[in-house]
Amino acid sequence: MAKNPTTLHRPPRLWRVNFVTLLSGIGFGAVVGSSLVTLLPSVTAKGGVANAIGSTAAMVGTYLCLMLLVLISRISWLEREAGHDRMVLWHRTLGPYSLVLIAIHVLFTTIGYAQSSGKSIPRQFWAFITTYGWMLPATVGFVLMVALGFASHKLARSRMKYETWWTAHLYFYIAIALAFGHQINTSILFVQHPLLKQFWIGLYIFVAATILLNRVMMPIWLSLSSKLIVKDVHEESPGIVNVIISGRKLERFNAAGGQFFQWRFLTPQWWWQAHPYSLSKRPDSNEMRITVKRLGDQSSSLLKELKPGTRVIAEGPYGVFTAKQRHSNQVTAFAAGIGITPIRAMLDELPIEASATLLYRVSSEETVPLKSELESLAQEKDLKLVFLTGSRTNHPMTLEYIQQFAPNVIDSDVYVCGPHTFMDEVIKFAISAGVPVNRIHHESFAF
Repeated sequence: MAKNPTTLHRPPRLWRVNFVTLLSGIGFGAVVGSSLVTLLPSVTAKGGVANAIGSTAAMVGTYLCLMLLVLISRISWLEREAGHDRMVLWHRTLGPYSLVLIAIHVLFTTIGYAQSSGKSIPRQFWAFITTYGWMLPATVGFVLMVALGFASHKLARSRMKYETWWTAHLYFYIAIALAFGHQINTSILFVQHPLLKQFWIGLYIFVAATILLNRVMMPIWLSLSSKLIVKDVHEESPGIVNVIISGRKLERFNAAGGQFFQWRFLTPQWWWQAHPYSLSKRPDSNEMRITVKRLGDQSSSLLKELKPGTRVIAEGPYGVFTAKQRHSNQVTAFAAGIGITPIRAMLDELPIEASATLLYRVSSEETVPLKSELESLAQEKDLKLVFLTGSRTNHPMTLEYIQQFAPNVIDSDVYVCGPHTFMDEVIKFAISAGVPVNRIHHESFAF
């Protein structure tokens, strides 16, 4: 089918993302520069070099911690441009650096004070905890950061339930709060330069206000004013549950097929936790639907515990896994497992003139989630539906094999969602086949 440029939705330019990145870089430079200028005169004193290294590491490490909070503050326009996956990647990349810098601060500040006081390093550290104001809560905060750092490692995450991981990350907020008083009241930089202290307090307030607005106030206001409730819960197929959420004027959420929300169901056991579930069909002004595989504590209990009429708080939408991101009117989509849900919703959004091929890897056709809907969609749209059943070894990700089903894959926009191993396999295939990177769209399905 010939492309019709007038119907394409060009992906937005990332000028706002670039501007925020520039501001963050300027802030980083200002933190490093102000620290060095302030501390250099004191390096000649006993323990001065170690103290200067420790203080600079504290400033830079804390700045990165605040950036980590901004990256998970769910600023809607920023996530729409950068994409949730990219924001999470940046968050995971910065995390280890911030932790190492805070550890350097603890070590070198202890060494510097030990050198100036003539005490051993262990005795100086004990003196910090027992006699210095704000030091005990700061130490507790550091311990929480270290524990969270280990919990965030890939190996630990793979063995952790989502609910445990989500709860553990709440302690990061506590760690930052515990360290705030220590830094503001005891740092030599702030003692000597009150203006710098006021700027740093303002930075904390800005980050806290950003989180409060985007992750608490806006979702609550929009969800309550839209009267979001659970309309229906039913089993779609074995192990798969459909949850239909109804409300009024839901177009205010500005959601699109392929995006996801953080859903908070206001029941006695779930009100305090939010879970990410993708929309599994195109939303309209009255309803949104999610399709959930029973895996974690909540997802395994939805059919039994979640009742119609339950109030819902929806935080989002997030992600750029949408039809608007395509560069052409040819789409080749790859799905595996419950990763079909955002792809099914994305395909819903394709215009009539777009052609698509869906390659869906499944163990057997009898247990395919949303099978009847996919077949109906194939009849309504120019969609070729292919089930890749059985073992993955039967379906090699090679250009020769894939072109049997999707001959135009090289000229298509490639969408992929499923387990990480599957996604990595498809992305590697697409790149090796010559599909430009900006036409490969993926949504991470792991926390």
